Amino acid sequence: MKRFLTTQTKRDVKEAFKGNALFQVINAAYKQQEVEMETLRFSPEEIWVNSFMCFDNLLQNRDEMEDLVRTMWYDTFCELRDDAEECDREFKLEELQTVTSCIIYAVIACLMASDDWTLMRHTESLMQQIAKHSDLDTIIQPFDDHIRDNFVGYIQRYIQNGRYISICLVDPKEYADPINPVMSATDRTKVKQGVKKRLEFMKGVMPDGETPIMSASDFNKMIEAVEYLIENNVVKKQRSKIFTPMSVADLRYTVYLVYQNEGKCIRKDLWLDFLQETFDKMKDNQESVSKHFSEKPAGYDERYLGKKKK
Repeated sequence: MKRFLTTQTKRDVKEAFKGNALFQVINAAYKQQEVEMETLRFSPEEIWVNSFMCFDNLLQNRDEMEDLVRTMWYDTFCELRDDAEECDREFKLEELQTVTSCIIYAVIACLMASDDWTLMRHTESLMQQIAKHSDLDTIIQPFDDHIRDNFVGYIQRYIQNGRYISICLVDPKEYADPINPVMSATDRTKVKQGVKKRLEFMKGVMPDGETPIMSASDFNKMIEAVEYLIENNVVKKQRSKIFTPMSVADLRYTVYLVYQNEGKCIRKDLWLDFLQETFDKMKDNQESVSKHFSEKPAGYDERYLGKKKK
């Protein structure tokens, strides 16, 4: 896998791995770095690729980790410099130093997320290497500001899985996140259609036969938020939450049914975040919603599905 990507390869990587936890952080954190570079313009996609090249190398060669870590910053810098010259990519020294430090800090974040002391103990050495060449705050702060709750869980699952992204990147036909593969456009459309059909009853009224479950505009806002989640694997932030007279338990279980039947392609924790971010009455019920997500409220079918439980 080359350390520098073509324009088409960047597009392919971005599409195939847009749900990848490390890619999401790097893309949000270091896009400005690319903008500020006058010549090299090293992209977030390239930072992400190189981060996995370094991280995977450590995971695959644990017996040599001490030596690999000791020279990681310098080895990465020299390989980037040589590859840049080979593909006629101009650069300034400080640009290449910044890019190298961004890559190494992403590796540090992965090591820290592992919760494995044999990996975590190497982070101090790598941090010192960054400090010799870059302003730590400009490298660390953007990354830490954009890190998400799912990052740690993703990295731990990635290590346990034992399938390496850097290997699959050799062939564009194999582009797929081993932990969280991105659905095809056709698959996403089918999921969205299925979810919308399941939630169609929320355009109706409460069991009293008069009170709307929610307004038409709020229903459209909810569907838009669901489709955004399915399309981007990210919960859409809402300035104003949706009001519904449905109880917390009924609302929670409705979203659980979506997750259980059509929405397994989206992680459970994202559906829980969706509840918190989308509906006004959920903000103070996070813990109970998480603990009882799959618990069916008594009389749910009779209230909303128009049938009695057999």
